[in-house]
Amino acid sequence: MQRGMPPDRDTVVSTANLIPLNRSEHMYWAGEGYLGPINQPYILRFDQPVDEALVRQTLRELTSAFPRMRSAIVPTATTYNLRILDDDRGVDQLFDDCYRVETGVDPASRDALEAFHSRFMNEPISLERGLPWRARFFPHATQAALMFSVHHIVGDGRSMVQMLCAILGRLNGQPIAPCKLESPSMIPAVTPQKWWQWPGSVARWWRDSRAEKQAARGERVIMLEQGGSDRYTISTVRYHELPCPADTMRALAKAHGTTVNTLLMAVVANTFLEIGHRDGPDQPGGLRSVAALRTSVDLRRYFPDGKGPEFGNFVSVFTVRARQQPTLAEQIASIESQAKAALARFERRDFALPLSFYEILPWVGRTLYSHLIVQSRAKRSLPELSCHLSNLGSAEFINPKGATVRLAELWPATISTAFLLGALSLNGKQFFTVIHQNDEIPPAAVDRFLATLDAQLRALVDLHAQGPASASRDKAHACPENVTAPA
Repeated sequence: MQRGMPPDRDTVVSTANLIPLNRSEHMYWAGEGYLGPINQPYILRFDQPVDEALVRQTLRELTSAFPRMRSAIVPTATTYNLRILDDDRGVDQLFDDCYRVETGVDPASRDALEAFHSRFMNEPISLERGLPWRARFFPHATQAALMFSVHHIVGDGRSMVQMLCAILGRLNGQPIAPCKLESPSMIPAVTPQKWWQWPGSVARWWRDSRAEKQAARGERVIMLEQGGSDRYTISTVRYHELPCPADTMRALAKAHGTTVNTLLMAVVANTFLEIGHRDGPDQPGGLRSVAALRTSVDLRRYFPDGKGPEFGNFVSVFTVRARQQPTLAEQIASIESQAKAALARFERRDFALPLSFYEILPWVGRTLYSHLIVQSRAKRSLPELSCHLSNLGSAEFINPKGATVRLAELWPATISTAFLLGALSLNGKQFFTVIHQNDEIPPAAVDRFLATLDAQLRALVDLHAQGPASASRDKAHACPENVTAPA
């Protein structure tokens, strides 16, 4: 397929009519508007000017190749489905409304992109009319940029990355391969494959749940939230670059015998513990401070074929609770142990009962489930969390081999009920996106968190630079009372 040519309609995947929503998608639809627009707005900043006509053609071809990108929410007699729209003139008209050129923002300015990002994230998408995404192109003589915002009903973070790879490939002259339209159900990934395995699954879940509740007694979760209204409100995006280059972060992880992801989780956990210690250190007989970090797990690996569906929403979550540890190494070991245990529970299908409960959402109905979502906020009944941390890792793979048009920066975001942190590395830098609800967390609290996090990383880098002799002083990076940072 040549640049600038219209998509070959004969090569596009055949359309289907109605596609059922899976449990996550029913939740997004029930929460839409009440939680805010549940979009995934990503800013792609390029390292050079990009032809606007090529960007437009790329997104139009993407809409043809990925069927869920040309879908609309439609009611049935009892529930809601996705209707895949025929790839015709009607989609052309909707595309013209979704894609626009934005000339009032300087893409060479991070601050300008950040401000636009926050505004755009809070703008709703008309899911019922069709095309559940929006895009804004920012032309520039040296650093063009693209806002690519897709509703979460279309797909999860892995699906977003799949489309980013397709976009960068097309901008570099590669055709966009058609994406299959597959069954959206998560049931095969979370339930036992044999009926006689159910009793053991339920028993293990019950036992582990009781043990977790017992372990959490007498603990207070360190949170940046400072109250707020009984409704979900406007959210803000913050761009931050960690003071630790990607190669240094990898070296630190290797020195501690762990992964970059686990190292980052440990440092973020110790950051919350440091903040909690300043606000009110633990007292004998009082509540113990704990950082509760939620993270995502891709369920595709747990499908019977080991791969699962290619595109859609197939994510669950688990939480690790980071408590005060004498050394960073012990904090890392604790987090690793909890993460491995959680993943083993997914492998054994130990979450079959609670996750299967969500499969009844179509029968519960959108009205009742929306009511439960609204009430969860009013009653503050959601589990207390320090943050939700999502780490993409190295994003270098998004640039195709031999690319001439490349990503200079990537800033992912989405709406969240918890303090949300998105991490990735690109071009040797560690990018860190922060998303928070304005009514819950003031900017000063975010400033404090980022300053404390940066101080933890700088101290760790300095200690690493001193060589093996500094290993005995590892304690300084795990004990909050020994770490200082601007408040």
